[in-house]
Amino acid sequence: MNPLGTGPHVLVVGGGLSGLAAAHRLRTRLGPAARISVVEGSPSLGGKLRAIELAGVRYDVGAEAFLARRAEAVDRIRELGLSGELVEPATAAASVRAGGRTAPVPRATVLGVPADPTAVSEVLSGQGVRRLAAEADLAPLTWTPGQDVSVGGLLRERMGDEVVDRLVDPLLGGVYSGRADALGLRAAIPALAAALDA
Repeated sequence: MNPLGTGPHVLVVGGGLSGLAAAHRLRTRLGPAARISVVEGSPSLGGKLRAIELAGVRYDVGAEAFLARRAEAVDRIRELGLSGELVEPATAAASVRAGGRTAPVPRATVLGVPADPTAVSEVLSGQGVRRLAAEADLAPLTWTPGQDVSVGGLLRERMGDEVVDRLVDPLLGGVYSGRADALGLRAAIPALAAALDA
């Protein structure tokens, strides 16, 4: 119990995005009587998602703030009353370096998962494009609604290593700070998991 009040006292270790989200969720669940303390070892909160000032201009230095297509992130921003603080990167275009060259991130992808082999021809080798195109001729995927697999495992089997190594891994790494082979499909690409369930 909290010696200063009637509610519990909860300690959140780490003031990165996960710690701050945990503290916020605890506040909404435990109410105003709870005492919630966040401790952080670095001089500022935010962890990997933070801002710095350089030559008088404030810059985000995190790998990715959040993807607007992830409804839960937009909902959380609204819940926190920060909708008016959102800034979209209008002048910068994302690119990927693969196979010794830099190319724009292909548009016809969802977190790097391509919808069309020709859309990723600048990023994949000729062999990679052919392997991806051959996916349409594979036997239908055996899938049980509700199951989960690693993103990398599923895509390597269906689309080949280059799709994972040159597209999916760099994009998911920026969003989730993890490797495609270690990330679950339901957590990383829920729309694809839902499509497979259907």
